[in-house]
Amino acid sequence: MSKYKFYNDGKNKIVAVSSYAGRPVRGVAKCDPRDNFNQEKGEELAQARCNLKIALKRAKRANAEVEKAKAERDRAQVRIDKMTAYLTEANHQLIQADNELKRIENEI
Repeated sequence: MSKYKFYNDGKNKIVAVSSYAGRPVRGVAKCDPRDNFNQEKGEELAQARCNLKIALKRAKRANAEVEKAKAERDRAQVRIDKMTAYLTEANHQLIQADNELKRIENEI
């Protein structure tokens, strides 16, 4: 079963229809009045134009998703950096507190 449906308007125009993300996408091939109409070539051209539109939509969406993922990664990296600094400070304070306790215990 083809993912394209073809329509002929009876006026030397072929429309290929498919879908992307649940929405219809159309590709159109119109025969120049100086040429001989060919149904098969018209369908091939309309399908190729429809396919190009779908490919462009997919590429645009993929790019947007990559940018979204990069932004999420950047936000996560900021959080990791912040928590790493917090951990470093906490460990430093732990060592200081342990040393202070040992010092006091040794004086007793």
